[in-house]
Amino acid sequence: MTLSETDVRPPPAHRWDYDVLRIVAILGVVAIHVFGLILGRPDLRGTDTWNFAVILAIGSNWCVPIFVMVSGALLLAPKAHAAGPGTFLRKRAVRLLPAVVVWHLVYLVVVRDWILRADLVPGTVAVNFIDGKVYTALYFLWLILGLYVVAPVIAAFLREGDARRAQVTAVVACLWGAALLVLPLVATQLGFPRTRTDTAITMWIPYVGLFVAGYAWREPRAEGRRWLWAGGTAVALVALDIWLFNVAPDFVWLRTLLPVHYVSLPTVGAAIAIYLCVIDLCARLRPKERVLKVIGALGSATFGVFLVHLLLVAVVRRWWPDLYADPAPVAKLALYALVVAASFAISVAAARVPWLRRIF
Repeated sequence: MTLSETDVRPPPAHRWDYDVLRIVAILGVVAIHVFGLILGRPDLRGTDTWNFAVILAIGSNWCVPIFVMVSGALLLAPKAHAAGPGTFLRKRAVRLLPAVVVWHLVYLVVVRDWILRADLVPGTVAVNFIDGKVYTALYFLWLILGLYVVAPVIAAFLREGDARRAQVTAVVACLWGAALLVLPLVATQLGFPRTRTDTAITMWIPYVGLFVAGYAWREPRAEGRRWLWAGGTAVALVALDIWLFNVAPDFVWLRTLLPVHYVSLPTVGAAIAIYLCVIDLCARLRPKERVLKVIGALGSATFGVFLVHLLLVAVVRRWWPDLYADPAPVAKLALYALVVAASFAISVAAARVPWLRRIF
């Protein structure tokens, strides 16, 4: 049911469009980690299987920025800081720190040691913690923790201005984040190799622009055609990312200035465009209450899906190696469907158990 010009009702207190964004974003995260397995096979480059994986994996790079934007929309809102920075940080610490501790242990001991039987050299493990890279996607927990810490300062700055202040801040910070990514690459191309190294306590910095952007453009438009041009822009920028990845090693300087990365300009632009398109389309709809409950439950489960899906991939890798190693699109689609369905089932079930809810 679409929203007519005469049917204008105040938006619900709960933003179900954020749930939709979380759901599509987590589907993208799983796509990167499943279909990206094919991209670890350079012998397949140029084949239909390779192109299939590039479209689904690289074409989902906007998913991480979307999660950061939704977090910014919620955590930079004035009401989130009404009780002061101490209360804000304490609530976030209670929510996130148990998950950080437990899931780092799960992926270090259960996945790397027991399932994958990796050789856990103490020095290497220590450096993994310093870099925030104990396992593939756990860096995101450190990224969000860093943004939590600076959120009260950013929120106070934004509160004293209007929407334009937030939007200008978002644009400048996004450009700054992209520059942090690009400048070492430019220096390397000029013959002065540079390595860009993030640690667990600094990797949040390039994402500040996206964090602010989620708040700056949080208001949906139920009328007009912004959703249309935003959707078209998103398609074009995602296509550009796919092309930039697939065209390597040609167009060196173009790929240096527009690298395929979560904070590169094409990916950031695509994420913002998808964000606008989704919130505008959702603003035109009035789903039934039971539909909203399902969307809300799935949206709430996405954090758990993020935490558990790579554990399930590791289980398949150990006990069903043929399915894991098979690069055929049909096999990867089956693996993707299995991981998505099982991850959501586990996360939804865990939310009903009080002590498990704290780490999901």
